[in-house]
Order: sequence, then C-alpha cells, then structure tokens
Amino acid sequence: MARRSLLSKLHTSKRLQWARNHMSYGDKWMAVLFSDEKKWNLDEPDGNINYWHDLRKETRSFFSRQSGGGSVMVWAAFSFNCQVGLAFLDGRQNSHKYIETPENHLMPFAKNIGGRNW
Repeated sequence: MARRSLLSKLHTSKRLQWARNHMSYGDKWMAVLFSDEKKWNLDEPDGNINYWHDLRKETRSFFSRQSGGGSVMVWAAFSFNCQVGLAFLDGRQNSHKYIETPENHLMPFAKNIGGRNW
C-alpha cells in the first residue's frame, strides 16, 4: 500500500506557515511548555485488527484476553530549559484526574520553567 500523509495539503501548509512565523520567536520560547499523554495497550495495538498476509501461507493467529490485557498511560512535559519526568497515570482519565496530573507532576517544576509568575 502507498503511504500518504494524514494531513491535507491545507493543514500541511498552515503548519509550515505557523512554524515560519514562530522561528524568530526568540526568548518567548522560554515561556512555552509542551505536554502530551500516550496510552499503550499491553496486548494489542489500538484499532489494528486487519493485516496484510501472503495468501500462500497460513493465516496468523491473534490471541486476546477475555477482560483485555490492560494498558499503560504516561504523561510528560518539557520546555526550553527543563523536562518533567514521565508520570504514569492510573485508570481512566476523567476531568478531575486530568487536572490532578499537572498539579502533581508539573507544578513542582514551574519555578524552573518561568519562576513565580509562570
């Protein structure tokens, strides 16, 4: 199968324009923080139930667990001059837990990121 970008040409051009506009952002980058979370399933990839196979060979078997194999969710952040260590998140992330994540894992690093006024 041919690979293609998940972004449309319009999205690609808008992202490039944003990057060009911010290349000379200078010291303002010191006040920017990037964060993200990622969930990994422990028994199989998310939503990947189809695969290509050689019809001359036997089909592959996939094992599944009745209650699922569990998952791991991690959160991390970094800025110009520091990084926040990985935070392993427990259970489903509702709005209350999502607010607790930066409170518990990010705020202790706020002084390194931007001082008292961050």
